[in-house]
Amino acid sequence: MLGPSFTRKTEFAKSLFKKPLELKVGVLQHFPDEMRGFSRKVHDGLVLDDLRDFAFLVQHQDKLQGKVDNVVEFASTPGGQCAYRKWLHRVPVVVTANYTTKSRELLDNDDFLSRPENRVLVRRSAEETSTTA
Repeated sequence: MLGPSFTRKTEFAKSLFKKPLELKVGVLQHFPDEMRGFSRKVHDGLVLDDLRDFAFLVQHQDKLQGKVDNVVEFASTPGGQCAYRKWLHRVPVVVTANYTTKSRELLDNDDFLSRPENRVLVRRSAEETSTTA
């Protein structure tokens, strides 16, 4: 979901689910530690909030695609002894971002992000939120 600040993107994204896990991404290069709390028995979606660089999505394509036959490693120590993994097959993910988010060109030219079968782009405007608030 793309739009200006304070257009209730996060609230709209969360309203699409009964019990989403909201993760504040911001400028992080890795998934937030709160991802450890994701449970398919509890959560019906992920909201990656306040993304500051679309390169994050490309960098984590393997996690976002959620393979049918494979759990995905989200973090591990160098020796791999303290890793955690999640199975994200068919878990919907909504991302909120502002028009100033870096690497927006990836939405048009990246092999993963530019494909309509991989994403739906919803744009919010200040006019929409002033009439719906």
